[in-house]
Amino acid sequence: MRTLILFRHAKAVRPHEAENDKARGLTGRGRREAALAGAAMEDAGLKPTLALVSTSERTRQTAAHGLANFTLETVFEEALYHAEPESIWDAFAASDAESVVIVGHNPGIGDLVSMLVHQAHDGSRLARDLAGHFPTAAFAAFEIRGDILEAAGPSLRAAWKADRD
Repeated sequence: MRTLILFRHAKAVRPHEAENDKARGLTGRGRREAALAGAAMEDAGLKPTLALVSTSERTRQTAAHGLANFTLETVFEEALYHAEPESIWDAFAASDAESVVIVGHNPGIGDLVSMLVHQAHDGSRLARDLAGHFPTAAFAAFEIRGDILEAAGPSLRAAWKADRD
């Protein structure tokens, strides 16, 4: 059984505050929440060994702040920049690592979380909340059985989202 952790980038600066979309970095809140997400992953006993990260600045910074306490290989993949759920799944399926964290963007990351929550038949409040809206800096970790998306047989292992007033 493998673990897939889907991690949406943290809060980024507004589009007009950067040269282009890919150059948008994190805000102060984004850096704090990325670190909190990483701590929540540790608290949940997650131990990713491979990080697949979109090439945008906000995903790179989210990985740097959120995954700093893990010993893992990090691979930056252009194909994950605003990727569709199937492409995100394909990146996971193509890897050999037992525990993979993918740092990416909505709507693809959130849509894949929704698909996996639906397949897992998880009716918990957190699962329902994350399936409906996957906010910045949130993560959802799934135990995956099988090697194709339609037959994944996932179960939600852990999830986290920032408490915001």
